[in-house]
Amino acid sequence: MIFTKEVRVVEDTVLFGKYQIKGILGTGHAGTVFLAVHMELEEFRAIKRVSKSYVDYRRFKKEALILKELRHPGIPIVYDLEEDSEYSYLIEEYLEGESFYDLIHNQGHLTAAMTIRYGIQICRLVNYLHSAGEIPILYLDLQPKNLLLCNETVKLVDFDHSATMIQANASSKRYGTIGCAAPEQYRTDMKLDERTDIYAIGVTLIYLGTGRYPEESPSPGLCGWTPELRKIVKTCLHSDPDKRYQSTEELCRDLIRLDQKTNGVSKLFQKNQISSLTIAFAGSKSGVGTTHLAIGLSTYLRLSGYPNLYEEQNDSGAVRRLALSFGAQSDRFGRVRIRGCSMKPKYGEAVVLEESKNRIVIRDYGNDLNRLKESMDVDCVFLVCDGSLWEAGGAEKAVLELESCACLRVIFNHVAAGLRIRKGGGLNPEYCYKAPWQPDSFLPERSHMRFYQALMDSLEIRPKGGWPLRCLRRAAVSAAEKLLRPGLRSR
Repeated sequence: MIFTKEVRVVEDTVLFGKYQIKGILGTGHAGTVFLAVHMELEEFRAIKRVSKSYVDYRRFKKEALILKELRHPGIPIVYDLEEDSEYSYLIEEYLEGESFYDLIHNQGHLTAAMTIRYGIQICRLVNYLHSAGEIPILYLDLQPKNLLLCNETVKLVDFDHSATMIQANASSKRYGTIGCAAPEQYRTDMKLDERTDIYAIGVTLIYLGTGRYPEESPSPGLCGWTPELRKIVKTCLHSDPDKRYQSTEELCRDLIRLDQKTNGVSKLFQKNQISSLTIAFAGSKSGVGTTHLAIGLSTYLRLSGYPNLYEEQNDSGAVRRLALSFGAQSDRFGRVRIRGCSMKPKYGEAVVLEESKNRIVIRDYGNDLNRLKESMDVDCVFLVCDGSLWEAGGAEKAVLELESCACLRVIFNHVAAGLRIRKGGGLNPEYCYKAPWQPDSFLPERSHMRFYQALMDSLEIRPKGGWPLRCLRRAAVSAAEKLLRPGLRSR
C-alpha cells in the first residue's frame, strides 16, 4: 500500500488478535487502508478493508488471489487474507514511497538517463507478471500513479484490474485509464495480450521524461531525448500491436543497450567490474565547499540515472537544517529526501537504524581528515582545497596527510586566476581539477554536469585482493576543466 506522510490517528483497535491499528493511511470508494503493527513481529502492515457489499467486491477478491501467488521485490507481499461478517481484509507489506505521478508533480520530469534506468526496472517487473505462470498475467492499468519509488526500487501496486490473459479476453468489460490504456482496451473485438502492457510502458516512459502524457507531449525530443530513445518509445506506442515490441524482454534489452551506450557512470561499473562504490569527500579546511561539491556530485549521479545516498559524516548539521527548511521527514532508514536527493544526517552512536542498501554512497567528512583515514571501506577520495594563492601550503599538507588513501583526487575550489601548481610536496597536478562556479548544488548546469562526469571518468577502480580498492593512475579526459591555461597548470 502507498505510504502517505499524513497518517490519521484512530483509536487503538486490535484485529484478529495480532494487528494493532495505528491510523488510517487512506480512504476511497473501494474501502479503507489502515496502518497497523504486527504485535509479535513488531513490523508495520498495511490492511486494506473492503465491504462485502461493495459492487466490485469480486474484483477485490481476485486481486488478493493474484497477489498471494507473486513473489518479486517490486510487488507488495500479501501476508494474509481475513474476513468478518461485514468486511474482507487484505494484509499487505507496508511500503514507504512516493508514486511517480506525485514525484514528478512535485519535482518536475526526470532526465533521459533516469527515465531509462527506471524504465528497465519497470520492464523487469512487468516481464515477471507475464512469465510468472503458464498463462501470462496482464496488469492492464500501468500508469505513473500505480508505480511507487521506494528506496530507489520501483514497486507496482493496485492489481484490481489485473487478470490472466484468458480471463482478460473472456470478460465483456474492459478496464483501463484514459490516456494510458492501449487502443485495444477501448474495443472488445481486439485481443489483449502482453503488448497491451507494453503500450502502457511507453506512456509511462514519456510521462517520466516529460511530465506529460503522449497526447499532451507529441515531441519527446524537446526534452533532450536521443533518437534511439524516441524510437524505443515510438515502437511501444504503435497503434498496431504487431508493430510494437513483442515482449518486455525485447524492450528491456534495448533500454539496457541504450543505458550502457550513453551513461558514463554505467561504463564505470562495467569497466571495473564492481557492484558498489563508496566515495568520500573531505576538505583541507572548513568552509572550502566540501559539502557543496559532495551534494553536487550526488545530484549529478541521480540525474544520470544512478540513485545514491549522501551520508553526512561531519558535525555541521547541514542535512538537518535542510530537512527543517524543506519540511522533509525521515524514513525508517533515517534518510530524508531533499530536492530529489536521498540524504542521511549524522546520528549519534545511540541511534540504531535499519540498514539500507545503496549501490553508491557519497560520504561527506567535512574537514575531519582523521575520521576519513579511519574508514576502511572507502573506494575513492575527493579532497577539496582552497585555490587561493595564500592557501597552497594548506593544500599540500592535506594531500600529504591523505596520500595513503585509495584513489585520491584533488579538487581546487575558489581558484585564483593564474595560479600554478608545481610538482613536489606530494601534490601531483595529474590528479587535480578546478571546480566551476556553481550557485546551487542541487541545480547543475551543463558545464557542471561535464565537470562531475570528468571526475567519474577519472576513476578506474580495480580490486586488489578485495576491498579496499586502488585506483589506476590516469588523468581524466573529455570535458573536465583540468588545471591547464589560464588557470592551474600541470607543467
